[in-house]
Amino acid sequence: MPVSAFHWSRNQRLSLVARYTLLSVGVVVCALIALSFLYQRFSNELIDRLTGERLSAQVAATSNKLSAFLDARIYQLVTLSNHPALPAFIDAPNTPQADEALTLLRVEADSPDLYGVLFFDRQDNLDRLVAGQAASGPPYWSKTDWDISGLPRVTLEGVEFIGPKLPENGNSGWLLMRQQIRDSGLGQNVSVALHMRLSSLTELLASAGVSGVIEPLLRTPGGVVLDPTGRPAEVTGELVEGPSILPGWNIVMSVHPGTILQPIDETRLWLYATAILIIAVILAIFFALSRSLRRRVDTLVQGANSIASGDLYYRLPEGRRRDEISTVAKAFNTMAWQLKDLIDRTVRAEKLAVLGQFATGVAHEVRNPLATMKTTVQALSRREQDEERITLLDDMGSQIDRLSRVVNDLLSYGRPGEAAPQATAIRELFRQTSILLEPVADEAHVRFFTSGDSRLNVYVDPEQILQILLNLGINAVQACNAGGTVSLRAEDHGDTVEIRVTDDGCGIAREHLLDVTQPFFTMKSKGTGLGLTISQQLVDANHGTINIESAPQEGTTIILTFPASGPGIGQEEITKNVQADQNTDRRR
Repeated sequence: MPVSAFHWSRNQRLSLVARYTLLSVGVVVCALIALSFLYQRFSNELIDRLTGERLSAQVAATSNKLSAFLDARIYQLVTLSNHPALPAFIDAPNTPQADEALTLLRVEADSPDLYGVLFFDRQDNLDRLVAGQAASGPPYWSKTDWDISGLPRVTLEGVEFIGPKLPENGNSGWLLMRQQIRDSGLGQNVSVALHMRLSSLTELLASAGVSGVIEPLLRTPGGVVLDPTGRPAEVTGELVEGPSILPGWNIVMSVHPGTILQPIDETRLWLYATAILIIAVILAIFFALSRSLRRRVDTLVQGANSIASGDLYYRLPEGRRRDEISTVAKAFNTMAWQLKDLIDRTVRAEKLAVLGQFATGVAHEVRNPLATMKTTVQALSRREQDEERITLLDDMGSQIDRLSRVVNDLLSYGRPGEAAPQATAIRELFRQTSILLEPVADEAHVRFFTSGDSRLNVYVDPEQILQILLNLGINAVQACNAGGTVSLRAEDHGDTVEIRVTDDGCGIAREHLLDVTQPFFTMKSKGTGLGLTISQQLVDANHGTINIESAPQEGTTIILTFPASGPGIGQEEITKNVQADQNTDRRR
C-alpha cells in the first residue's frame, strides 16, 4: 500500500469525526493518567500508614490518651477519698457535712464515664452506693450476681484496680478503682471506689488502627484481650506487643499480613476494569455521536439538494438542541425563507412591470375613444325624445363610466406614484376614512367604527394611505351582510404602528389567500381585481407590510404595518402634530 494512503488531508484532520476521535483518545488518556495517579497515591499512603512512623506515633498517642484518662480518674478518686466531709457521710449521715458530701458524690457519679460511686467495708462487702445517671444492672437494681472476689487486682500509686468485669447477660463491662478513705472514724475500715465503664477506656483505642490490617486491642491482667468496644476479641492475626498503661494492662496490635497487599491487588484490578469500562463507554459515545452527526449532516445535504432543485418550501427540522448543527439548520431555514421571498419579489416585480406596461398601453389606447363615446352619448341623449332610447343611452353612459374607472385603475396600476412620506397622525387618517366610508357602510346597513391609540403617528404618504384604507374598507363593507361590522384599529409596536382592518364577513378561503393580491384576481361579480394589487404597491412604496388573516364565514383581518417615524422626524415635531390634532378635535 502506498504511503500516501495513510496521509490525511487538511480537511480530514479538521472534520468533526476526526475531532470526536481526538477528543475520545484525549479523554481516555487523561482518565488513565488520573487513575494511575490515584492508584500510586493510595499505594504510597497505605505503605506509609503500615510501615512508617505514623502508626507508631498513633500508638504512642493512644497510650498517652489511656494514661491521661486513668490519671484523671485517679485524681478524681484521690480527691474524693481525701475530702474532709466524706467521713461524716459514713459516720453521721444526718449532719450538714454528710449532705455536703452526698452532693459532691452525686456530682462526681454523674460523669459519663462512671456508673456510680461505691463504698466497701474491710471484707469487700458493698456498704453503700451513690448511683449516676448511667447506672444500670447490679448492684444498683439488685445485688444479685454482684461479686468482686474473683476479679484480677493490680495496684498503682496506692490505687487498687479491680477487674475488668466482662460484659455478660446483657450487663455492660466495668472496672473498679478503689482507695481507702483517710481520717475515717471507723479506722480505715471503709474504702471508696469509682465504678467505671470499661468501654470508656477501650474506645480510646479506635483511632490507632488501620481497618482490616491492624487492629488495636487491650490485654488485661486476666489474659483477656479486649477490642475497642470493651468486648473480648477473637485474635486471628499476629499479636505485636505495645506499651503498658497499668501493671498487667498493655496495648497489643493484631496484624493481618495477608490483608496488607490484598487492597493493593484489588485496587489494581479495579483500575484495569475501570479503564476498560471507560474505553468502552467512550467508544460507544463516539460511535453514537458519529452516527448522529452523519444523520444530521445528511439532513443538511438533503435540504441543500432540495433547495437547489427548486423546492423553495423545503425546511429543515430545527429540533430543541442548541448545538452547531441546529444553528446551521436555523440559518438554512432563514436563508430559504429569504431566498423564496427574494425570488417571489423578483418574479412579482417582473410580472408587475410587464403588466404595468401592458396596462398603460391599453389604457392610453382605450381612454380617448371612451371619452369620445361618452361625449357622443351625452349629445345624443340631450336631443333624443324617445324615452326608450334615452334609457338605452343612459345605460350605455353608465357602462362607459365603468370602463373609465377600469381604465383609471389600469393607469394607477401601471404608473403608481412615488410616495412622499411625512409624519401623519392616525387620528386624521381615521377621521378622513370615516367621512368617506360611513355613507357606504350606512347604505349597506353595516356598522363602521374606529378604535386604538389616536395619539399615534406614522411616517407615510397620507394620500396613498388614505387610498389604501378606502380600498380595504370598501372591500370589507362589501364582504359583510346587513348587520355586519367593520373596524379600523391602530396599535403601537415600538418602532412600527399596526393598522388593522377587520370585518365579520364571508372571509377568504385558505387556497386564495396568496392570490388575492395578484393582478386581475377577484371573487366579486363586479370588480377589476386591481384594488388589493394597487394597495400592495402603495404599501410597498411606503416601506410597509401587509398581512391577511382570514377564514371562510369567520371574517377577515388585514394587518398593515408602517414605520412609526422616519429620518429627520424628531419627537418634538410629532408632539406638535399630536397637540394640533387634539386642539382640532376640541374645536369640533
